Amino acid sequence: MKKYAVASSHPLSTIAGEEALSKGGNAYDALLATSAALTVVQPHLNGLGGDFFATVKDGNYYCINASGYAAALADIDFFRSKGYSKISERGIYSSFSIPGLVSAWKLIEKKANLTLKENFSRAIGYAKNGFKKSNKLKKAIDSFTHGDSDFNSIYKKSGDILYQKDLGKTLETLANDGLDSFYHGDIARKINDDMVSKGGLIRFNDLDNFSPEIREPLTVKYRDFKIYTNPPVSQGLTEIVWFNQLNNYELNSMNKEDYYDTLIKTMMDAYKYRPEYIYDGSVIDDSIFSNVPKTNFNGKNNHLSDTTAFSIFDGEIEISAIQSNFMGFGSGHTIHGTGINMNNRGSYFTLDANHKNALKPHKKTFHTLMSTIATGKFDIIFGSMGGDVQPQINVQVLSRIIDLNYNIQDAISHPRFAYPASIYNNADIFYEKSLNLKKYKMVNDLNDMMGHAQGILYDGNVHTGFDPRGDAFEII
Repeated sequence: MKKYAVASSHPLSTIAGEEALSKGGNAYDALLATSAALTVVQPHLNGLGGDFFATVKDGNYYCINASGYAAALADIDFFRSKGYSKISERGIYSSFSIPGLVSAWKLIEKKANLTLKENFSRAIGYAKNGFKKSNKLKKAIDSFTHGDSDFNSIYKKSGDILYQKDLGKTLETLANDGLDSFYHGDIARKINDDMVSKGGLIRFNDLDNFSPEIREPLTVKYRDFKIYTNPPVSQGLTEIVWFNQLNNYELNSMNKEDYYDTLIKTMMDAYKYRPEYIYDGSVIDDSIFSNVPKTNFNGKNNHLSDTTAFSIFDGEIEISAIQSNFMGFGSGHTIHGTGINMNNRGSYFTLDANHKNALKPHKKTFHTLMSTIATGKFDIIFGSMGGDVQPQINVQVLSRIIDLNYNIQDAISHPRFAYPASIYNNADIFYEKSLNLKKYKMVNDLNDMMGHAQGILYDGNVHTGFDPRGDAFEII
């Protein structure tokens, strides 16, 4: 059995990452190859205009936060002056959060063995020579109505094969001229010029001053494992609080009804922490575990964002990574001549100046992206898409492995529940039909509401799990 693996949500990106490992690359090379390929083959889930988070085990543990801050021109007064009571979810006024993905690549490149040209070769080929669209990508393109003329010229006129020649050229520029060109060079100037011409808010200085963060992970002991995930502004804290509460219960001896009642009760408590403790500038210490916030939500919000997560193990280094443009293709704003689809992550800010997630220039919004590594008698490298639901996917899958002794593939494939609440609004609880929870709202099995998860389990041998809800089992 092989001693390394890549688990991503698309076969072509998995191929790219494993090829990097087979050529003598390490986990960082595989990350670059997989991540770049994902920007091409799943443009409805992520892109060069989006953000990136990771949790890494490389001797010690550390996290990467490459989420963007709001541009200097983006403030509450601007939106109020335009007559907005809330920030646009699509269009040019949702496109003001600095893309962070490429800044993470810059950190990762320093630890890679191969060149950028080698690591990006698959992605460039997929972009310039085309690839067969997955069924989910076809549906996403057909249903997306928010694209500007640059977006539509790439996606709306495509057939079964998707060509993204401008994106291929941009990836070539990054490989040939260096990743700094995205924030300090020609690509940054193209972003600036496009923003000016379309009335957007990002300027060259916003890009030029941006850098990613290396952070200490949040961690909790759960059973015989230690679980590591991203600190704020990531919502990873939710998972940490939730597992801490689950330590009080013997889940492996419960019947099905009690098991899910316990998961859902403790979930509702854990989710109260998100608006109170997860924001830019938050300081987390152990005192939070003894004080459950009394948060009242208003209204309903069943919206889910789209993301792509992947896991990498090279025999030594473990990486759980995730990247996203937020809502599907993001803002629908594509930078002219580059193929860069800009994120709409800034739309998660509020215009309520008294809220902890209120919009301010150079502030980062509450972020749904999170990544997880669990270490014990075996290691689990895990991540999922699903927006606000991501902590729920993590806890359900990891509990099924740790508490109920499922293998990683069966744990990921198993039916799930979802509570798609934002930090502003509550939601109903949904479950996939085969889970048969009855007291909540039923949806069909293999439902996108439940997210798409991928992971690697290492117990001396390497085991991978891919989500049947996503593209991983598409025939390419």
